[in-house]
Amino acid sequence: MHKILPAKPWIPVTLSFLFSSFIYSQNVNVTDYQVPISKAQTLRFDGSWNWSQAGDDVTSNNANGNLLYRTFYSSLPLAWFINLDATGNKNFKQTNFIISVDASFRKYIWDYRDVFGFARITGEAAKGYDQVASDLTVGFGYGRYINATALAKAVRIEDHLLSDKVISDYLPKETMINIANIIEREDEYKVKYGTTYETQWFNDIEEEINKSGMLEGENVGSIGILRMRQVLFNINERVNQRYYGWDFTLGFLFPLTTPYDTIPTGTPNLTIGGRYSYPINWQMQINNTAEVFTPIDSAFFKQFRTRFIIDFIYELSNRINFITSYNLVLFKPENASTVLNHTLTASFWYYIENNIYLTISADFIKQGDNPRALGTRVGLQYNLF
Repeated sequence: MHKILPAKPWIPVTLSFLFSSFIYSQNVNVTDYQVPISKAQTLRFDGSWNWSQAGDDVTSNNANGNLLYRTFYSSLPLAWFINLDATGNKNFKQTNFIISVDASFRKYIWDYRDVFGFARITGEAAKGYDQVASDLTVGFGYGRYINATALAKAVRIEDHLLSDKVISDYLPKETMINIANIIEREDEYKVKYGTTYETQWFNDIEEEINKSGMLEGENVGSIGILRMRQVLFNINERVNQRYYGWDFTLGFLFPLTTPYDTIPTGTPNLTIGGRYSYPINWQMQINNTAEVFTPIDSAFFKQFRTRFIIDFIYELSNRINFITSYNLVLFKPENASTVLNHTLTASFWYYIENNIYLTISADFIKQGDNPRALGTRVGLQYNLF
């Protein structure tokens, strides 16, 4: 048996952190959430402005803005994904922007199996381009993605009710999944009950809790309704999107247009891709994406480009998130050395209210043989939905 020495107090703390999710945990896991239809939508804007002056001279006047939109829909017969990113900055009189869109559609060959055919189109526009650069990819794949955010909200409600002594213990798995299904059907309640839907929505959640036999009183009471509202309407806290699953794709990319009229579209590419999302627990999640492109000609796998992205999300509390992302792009020309580009970003998001975050970020960028670049930012982020 290993002996824990007083000189190393971090050991019991580390062990406590690693095993706390097993000792004090809900009766339900993220991967227990199986739904025939899974969907998610996120629209987020963040920006910052930097201004400084020395004497009568303005030495810095920079503004930056980023817009991100993500949506996906997945059902037994089909799925689609749309990702949009827009970035702009202004430094004195110089202005730059770049906008990229990535949309894909999948048709599952069998409803209850995960083999699918897909089509994907990407486009990019930036200042200085002659036209929009675009590609079309078609192919086959295997796998599914599930959005379990509704279950994450149910777990957050359960945590509040337990700490407020509204319930006596963690709710059974079946109860949690039923509550998540009710949360998922918010739009259905809006259509059916109109402006008063919230009353019936909360009543149905309360009924599921009551059927579990875990209520300390006759109902959840005013504190229980307050906690539900805080979680479901992002009042003083926000639940991050929670995903799990994986997929693998093999396809053929056809260049449609290039950024400049003088550059030919080139030959088609073989593309190999994969995604994987894993919820470590209810506070931590890892998302991975990998892609490989190589031309289908004499340079097949003598020239290739690889992109790998990994994101790590850790909810330090109901209001503070730590998010880090690593992006590696590797390009191997046919008759030249490999070029590596690294981008590492670490951010703290502090939830203020009304879907507004205060963000503090640090970046490390190393592109090929260029000197490394370090940067920090403080800004505000607004999650429209």
